Amino acid sequence: MKVIGIDIGGTKTSIGIVNLQNGKIIKKIIIPSKQYKNDKKNLDNIINHTNNLIGNHKINRIGIGVPELINNKGIIKGNYNFNWHNKNLSDYFARKYKVIVDSDVRCHLRAEKLFGHGKNLDNFIYINIGTGLSYSHFKNQKIYSGANGYAIHFASSKVSLYNPNKNIKLSLVPENYYSGKSIIKIINTHKSSKKIIYNIAESLGSLIGNLINTVDPGSIVLGGGVVVHNVNFKKILIKHIRDYIFADEVKKIKILSTKLKSDTGLLGSAAIHK
Repeated sequence: MKVIGIDIGGTKTSIGIVNLQNGKIIKKIIIPSKQYKNDKKNLDNIINHTNNLIGNHKINRIGIGVPELINNKGIIKGNYNFNWHNKNLSDYFARKYKVIVDSDVRCHLRAEKLFGHGKNLDNFIYINIGTGLSYSHFKNQKIYSGANGYAIHFASSKVSLYNPNKNIKLSLVPENYYSGKSIIKIINTHKSSKKIIYNIAESLGSLIGNLINTVDPGSIVLGGGVVVHNVNFKKILIKHIRDYIFADEVKKIKILSTKLKSDTGLLGSAAIHK
């Protein structure tokens, strides 16, 4: 069965025709996600490119992954990347298509489960170090989305720490410093500073380590450009993740890099219809 997958990222959008039987991408295009200042025009641009890609192909199903909070009814909640709050993107496509919208990180996990390392994993989390930081958990034979659909974030809200002994308070949003976009900028700026890169890896490792302590998964799959394209940083990161895992027996947990590289989101958005 041929399906359209649309992986909307903070910077670029991948649109492709996917064969769901074997996970092969038949045709793919990549466009800027924010070609215009107006996000209504950006949505129209994505829809127009999708219609052009479909052309004469007999396709009636479209899956969309979006880097926003999405509730269990498929409605976008928030405007972190796009001004699409309270929109259900399925309403903007022709009625002849069956369109399903989901969080981008749940699409990443879905692809990994069907076509990647997750095939033989019964309980694992996928952590996307991309435009933002997010995760999704596969357990009990399904993707856990939470009571409302928001079980994807672990570093997006402000953390406030106070040391009463020194009367020092620190408040920050971890995602602002440790998302893939921020890390790549830091790596490119401080290539000669091993200490800065090491400290960034340790900070992100502590966040992921504490996420593991919280949800206790069986395995981890890491994704996002900073992991796929920066082998040295990934090695340092994995070391620090293990350092911050609380239970000794969990420190040896299997930590893998996505098998599907940059096509994870595209395959996963199409696989909503699997």
